[in-house]
Amino acid sequence: FAQQNTPTTGAQKMSAFAQQKKMLEQSPYKNLQWRLIGPDNRSGRSTDVAGITGNPNIIYAAFATGGLWKTEDAGNTWKPIFDKEATQSIGNIALAPSNTNILYVGTGEANIFRASLPGIGMYKSTDAGKTFTHIGLENTGTTARVIVHPKNPNIVYVAASGNEWTYNKDRGVYQTTDGGKTWKNVLFESDRS
Repeated sequence: FAQQNTPTTGAQKMSAFAQQKKMLEQSPYKNLQWRLIGPDNRSGRSTDVAGITGNPNIIYAAFATGGLWKTEDAGNTWKPIFDKEATQSIGNIALAPSNTNILYVGTGEANIFRASLPGIGMYKSTDAGKTFTHIGLENTGTTARVIVHPKNPNIVYVAASGNEWTYNKDRGVYQTTDGGKTWKNVLFESDRS
């Protein structure tokens, strides 16, 4: 096998994900629902947790390779809410303080070491995690932090740490003022840091 010298681009990842979704739609097993029957002593890296001030029942928990989960009963039960997206590697999440139905998800774990996985950019939910839309930055590799403006949910800052083991011109701090329709790199040091 020839070794590829450049990382897979976000467009290539999104294309592969579109092919996977198409194959799933055509599968005779598409309605099969999996359920956990054990073991029940699993573990993994949690990369972020978010909750709603004044409502201790609703909590979101993000994981390095386990997607995004939500509880609406203070942790008695949890539901995976990101399983149908292009990646399960979550770097950071942020609820909009002015509208907690709006959730931004930065993919790609930023704790770089041998078992971390890259992401596919940013996602947004406007219905408290029922559905998600991919909103760009697919070549940023990893997401270290997402911050939403306290009064305007369309203003968001994303600290993108880049590819794990190679140079990446798409790293830095990004800003959107239109809820993720467009992004501007507002802080860029170099393709190495």
